[in-house]
Parts: sequence; structure tokens; C-alpha cells
Amino acid sequence: MKQINLFKNLLLVAFLSATGVVNAQIHPLSFGVGTINTSPNWYADYVGLRFEVVSPTSDAGDKKYNAAYSGTTPWGAPVTTPIVNVAIMMPQAGDSLCTVGTVDHTITTNMTGKIGFVYRGSSYFGDKADDCQNAGAIACVIVDNAPGGPLGMASAGAGASVTIPVFMISQADGNIIDSLYNAGVVAHFTITPWGQSLQNDLGFVPGGAALWHAYAVPSNQMGTTGNPTAYNMLDGAFIANYGTNPITGVKLKSSTSFTPTGGIATNQHVGEVDLSTPFTVADSIYAMFNTTEYALTASGPGMFSVTYQIESDSIDQYPADNSQTVNFYLTDTVYSKGSYDFTNKQPLRALYEAFGGGIEFLWGPMYYVAKSGTAVSGVQYSLALNSTAGYPFLSGNSNVFIFKWVDGAGGGIADSIVEDGELQLVGSGSRPFDGIYDTSENMLYQAIYSDTGSGNTGAGSGGQLLLDANSWYYVCVDVPPASFLGCDGNINAYPRVYGRYQANVGGSGNHLLDYSGLEISLTQKDSLYNNMGQGNAPVPAGMTAYLNSVDSFVYSNMIGLVPAVAMMVNNHPVSVNTVPKPLANISLYPDPAKDVLNVSVSFDKNEPTVSYEIIDGLARFVSKETHTNVQNETYSINTTKLAPGHYYLIINAEGKVATKKFIVIK
Repeated sequence: MKQINLFKNLLLVAFLSATGVVNAQIHPLSFGVGTINTSPNWYADYVGLRFEVVSPTSDAGDKKYNAAYSGTTPWGAPVTTPIVNVAIMMPQAGDSLCTVGTVDHTITTNMTGKIGFVYRGSSYFGDKADDCQNAGAIACVIVDNAPGGPLGMASAGAGASVTIPVFMISQADGNIIDSLYNAGVVAHFTITPWGQSLQNDLGFVPGGAALWHAYAVPSNQMGTTGNPTAYNMLDGAFIANYGTNPITGVKLKSSTSFTPTGGIATNQHVGEVDLSTPFTVADSIYAMFNTTEYALTASGPGMFSVTYQIESDSIDQYPADNSQTVNFYLTDTVYSKGSYDFTNKQPLRALYEAFGGGIEFLWGPMYYVAKSGTAVSGVQYSLALNSTAGYPFLSGNSNVFIFKWVDGAGGGIADSIVEDGELQLVGSGSRPFDGIYDTSENMLYQAIYSDTGSGNTGAGSGGQLLLDANSWYYVCVDVPPASFLGCDGNINAYPRVYGRYQANVGGSGNHLLDYSGLEISLTQKDSLYNNMGQGNAPVPAGMTAYLNSVDSFVYSNMIGLVPAVAMMVNNHPVSVNTVPKPLANISLYPDPAKDVLNVSVSFDKNEPTVSYEIIDGLARFVSKETHTNVQNETYSINTTKLAPGHYYLIINAEGKVATKKFIVIK
């Protein structure tokens, strides 16, 4: 079972708008300010642990990891005292759960003072960690046994008895370490909330390099000229001074290349950001972002790579974390904000997120479509149930909605903030779970159909959803109560959000919010009645009063919260839509509504179950009620608690969906 979390407490550390030169922003507020850093584990809380192989040099550097001591139900122990240069120990062949394909059982190898290094297998994560602890290990590293990841880890088994730190790393990283170990070369790890007590030690904040608009978009959206601002790349990263000495002459260099599928890499761009002042220890994190963006170009599928390199006047005593490469892809038909497994053709998900109390919610990524001529064929996503009994069946159904965002629609201001009235529901689909294949954590696929007209005729009645050029689309999953939505678990979209916001793109003086997905309110749904006009921010956070305070998001709480929701497109849509028969005759009155909204529906036959769901103009769940044995009915909805604004009524009858737009006035 993967780790299943309730959303982290993403409260802000300050309600301040950041100002100053991006190239030399000292100690961004995302990493804490003033007296915030009083916790003994402060750097781990705000930055994330440094999880490093320090030897051999051939594999040295930061590794992606997931810690058991994170999420809603932490287990194991946090790392408050650094684990420095400690060797791994693997169970001997045939002894336990180390080698892929062996049967898991008790470890007899003496691991005293070592880091237990084992593979994920058939037994619980808690049992594996407990075995290592009982063998004397001071920490446990579990290697994923499948591509992707690393995953989050549930505490099933003996997890409650584990008092050592427990981590998971990816199969790719683990296989390299395993191969070296079997050749007689033992890897040594340093796992620390901050530095290694070295004098000269610069490095990237884990996951701190800026990424692109998405992990993947179809190659037909990119050309050799005229690519949109949304697809621009911005070089930059959060850099830390982990040492005890101030460092001068610090530079962040970048090199961008494109490798066409089956071809040879060619360079597209080189860049450099110089720090004009000494990199002090007191202000130990700098935001080194270039204020100039650049266009990427390509004429077919392939991979972009941006390699960052830190240089300075000093000889770095741990140079392994001075270089970092981020990759993103041009595909045939896939839009994906999170990591995507192109072999198994599905988004990777390392953890699952939901609200406490089983609240239903909508969430997903935002994609930019540069060119028309394609239609949405479907959406891939994954839901989970918090169960220790394997992978139970999902019950009921889930909806998927696609909204087109037009910034400044309805007479508003084009300010890069998603506000009420700017989202138009253009497509939807509903999936009744089949009780056969639809199990917890399985990959789901939902076909999408368009909403004809202006949102008043019913999603699902308009055939294929054609995508418009130069348009943003919000692709969101309606997550049922007590369910959890799969997330990437590793990518941090925040560095790009921060860099573009500070860079003053285009020189207009207006900060640009780059949306990875829409903010989701962590408060109860009743709060929606009071903040309709506030707008939605680009990353998950605890409240909505921060739209001009991007520098105040807690950095470490953004890691991994990229919904694993991929949009698949058809590059050769049919020229004539086959328009299905409408679900029902539906009318709403009065519209606009003040105190009450009357809903009248008429189906061709008796429908065993009909749900009526309200979504607000910021694509947030408001309410739902379910009626049984419905053919013709009229009922009233009390709108007195709803804030003035735009809303959608979603009517679902056994997996068939219709939508109606209405307005509330006061």
C-alpha cells in the first residue's frame, strides 16, 4: 500500500509580498523568517532533508526519497541528529527481503550501526523496517521494486514498533547501489536536516530547480517559432550554503538541450545567474532565478534537458550536489503535469491526498493548449481508499470536469489570477465503478464529452471536446467522500511558480502566476460562502488571502502535491460530431437566484439514483444531495448561504451527466 495522506497544514509563514532583485533574493520567506526557525528540526520542516550518497563518487549526490515520518500518520523516527557517512548493510543472499524475487522473512545479518538496505517485496513496510531495527540498523532504506517512485509508505505490519528513520528510494537509484554492493563497493549515506559540518559546501535545496510548464505535452503543440509565453522556460533554482564559511563568486549556470526521439541532442540555450554579494551563512538560502525567459523549440517528439551547475571561488568539499538535471518531454498525445511512465502509459503516483473528515473535493492540473486541431479523448487518474485490507473496490462513481479558463472574462482584469466568472465548464465524464477492475490505487480512464453552447445544455451532450488554441484548461477530478487522489509525490512545482512571479515576465510590472493546478481550500466547505471573490492561487495552501504573497508558501509542503491526472488527446478528431441524446429535460428558475433555486427535471425513464451536485465558479465542491427513483420531479435549493457568483449544477444519473449554469445574487 502506498502512503495515503490528509492534506498537510499549509499555512503561510507571512502575508507579505516579496520584492527585490530575483537574482539575489536573500532567504526567501518560503523557508521561514524571523523566529520561525526555533524547532530543532526546522530545516527539515521547511527545506526537506538532504538525503545523499557520499561515496562512492561514481554514484554520489542527492537522491529522491520519501520518508515514513511524513504525511498524516508519521511512523518511524525523524532525523534530528545527522546520520553522516554511514555504510549500508544488505541481508545476505537467501537471508531475507533484499534481492528481488526472494521471500520475505526475518533478517539474521548483523546490521549494528549500519543503514539497513532492503527491497520492497511481499511483506509490509513496517515489518521490513522492524526487521532492520531488530538487526541493529540505525536507519532503514527500502528500494522500490517497480519503476517510478519513490512511493510513500504506510505503517502496516510492525510499523508502530519502529523507532529508527525509514526511507524509500526509487528502483533506479536502488539498483545502482545494489549493483555496486554486489561488486564489493559499499555505498555510504549522509542523511541530515542541513549540512555535513563542512566549511565550503554549496548545494541545491532538494527539488529546488525550476521545471517547465508541464512534464509532458504533445509535440504538435510546439513549433520552431512562435511558441507561447506559457511554454517559455525560466532558468533558476533555490541554492543553499550548507557550510560554515561565507562563499564568494557564486554562479548558477544552465544549459538546455533537446534530444529528438531516436536522435542526437542539440543545445538550445545557455544561461547564468551571478550572486553579486558573498553567500553568507546567516542567510543561507538564495533564490537564484534569471529574470529573462527563453523560448524552447522543437519539431517532433523528444526530451528537453536543463542541466544546472553551481560554481564559486571556493573548492566545494561536497561537489556531488552542485549539478542537477531536470527533464521534460514532447509526446504524441499526452499532457501530464506530474511524472509519466511512458512504458506502461500512465501517470506515476507516489502518494494519495485528501481532506480530513472525508470531504468531497475537486482538484487537478492546469494545462495550456497552444494550437487547435485536437480533441480530448479522456483523462487518466487514480483514487485510493484508506484500507489495510489490500486493494478494496471503489464504490459509487466519480466525475471528471474540464474547465476552460479565460483570464479577465466577464469584464474582469487579465491578472493571471483565476477568479469567479473566468472558468467555463466545457467538458465532463462520469465513471460508475464496475466492482471488477476499479480497485483502490488502480489507474482509471474516463472518456470526456463536450458541453455544447455556453454551459446551459448539458455536458456529455455535445460529442467530442475540441480544444481551442491559446487556451488554459483546468482538468479536475471530483474525488468522492473518503477517497484520496493520486499525486506525483516527488515533483515540486513551486520553484517555477516563484521564479515566474518574481521575474516580472514581459516587463509589465504585473507578477505572473504560473498555474500547476488550482489552490484547494483546506478549510471546511462552509468557508466557500465567504470568499467567492478572492480568487484561486496556483499551489495548494491553507487559505486564500495570499494571492500576492507567493513568497510565503512553505516550500517543503509543496513537494509532491502535483495531481497525477493526465489528459489524453486525439490528434485527428472526426469532422462531424455524433451528438448523443440529452440526459434529460432540465430547467432552473429563477436564474439569477437570490434565496431559492428551483430545479425541474424530466427523464425518459425512471432513474434509480440521481445526484445533484453544486460546484462554484472557482471549480470547488459546494454540496451534493441524492434522490432515488426519479423520472419527473421539481425541488428547491436554498441559496441564501451561497455567496454571489457563478455556479454549476451537476446532475448525474447512473454515470450519465448533464450540467446547468446558474448565478446567485444578493
